[in-house]
Amino acid sequence: MNKIKTMLILMLAGTVTFTVGLWLYSTKSELSIIEYTTAGLVFVVVVFSLVIGFKRLKDAKQGIPPEDELSVKIKQKAAANAFVFSFWLWTMIILFMGDKEIRPTIPIGIGIIGSGLIFIGLWVYYSKTGLGNGDSN
Repeated sequence: MNKIKTMLILMLAGTVTFTVGLWLYSTKSELSIIEYTTAGLVFVVVVFSLVIGFKRLKDAKQGIPPEDELSVKIKQKAAANAFVFSFWLWTMIILFMGDKEIRPTIPIGIGIIGSGLIFIGLWVYYSKTGLGNGDSN
């Protein structure tokens, strides 16, 4: 089951990479700074997914369980806090981009990529610092 999850992560990362590459190729015009930034942020998310996927495959070959109790709790806490911070992000997007004359796909893309980056940042933070005392918030 864990090998299937890992393969799905790698397939998703490959699909996103292919789609972004196809988008960049299909424009054939000068890209704006927002488009370069969006492509860079997507690249960060894809690289993170690939690193996690290959690490899980290597651990599976060595017989190491891919998820233990601590890693599950770190993922849960990062996801819960990312959900809360994403509300702030979406609020800022609505406040500052709601009245602009831009395509609606840009704020939606910023919100989705931003939510993913918030989760990645919190996951890395909790992985490095730990969760602290379980009795406190």
